[in-house]
Amino acid sequence: MDMPFRKIALASLVSSAMLLAACGSEDRTVGQKVDHAVAESRDAAGDAKREMAEAGEAIQRGAERAGEAVKETLSDAGQVVADAAITTAVKAELINDERIDALEIDVDTKDGEVTLSGTAPDDAARDQAERLAESVEGVKEVHNKLVLASK
Repeated sequence: MDMPFRKIALASLVSSAMLLAACGSEDRTVGQKVDHAVAESRDAAGDAKREMAEAGEAIQRGAERAGEAVKETLSDAGQVVADAAITTAVKAELINDERIDALEIDVDTKDGEVTLSGTAPDDAARDQAERLAESVEGVKEVHNKLVLASK
């Protein structure tokens, strides 16, 4: 049974009970008893309406929070995909350069910042790896942690 129907059914039941109780009272006229029962029914219906409005507002707030969480998750997922694309592009640039042994260099990307780690045969190769990483679209910064290979 839907919530609005429950509330209406409850208000009707309360009204009927009050009407029956009012019939047993001798101090008021039948018209007064009916008026009182109608007023009580209106009050119960008003309470039900307020409660439904509050529940609707709570649901809306919850939905807004859920929507923000989904946006944030999608944004994070999008950044992960972008970082993976940057890592792949940097690695491709390193592989295409004959002076660099790309298998000796690890490329990690987080939020567009690339970290190069591993070994380079000399300073020229170390600097070239950094320049190649900087040339890739989407790279914000390069952290060159390459060390020179022992000879």
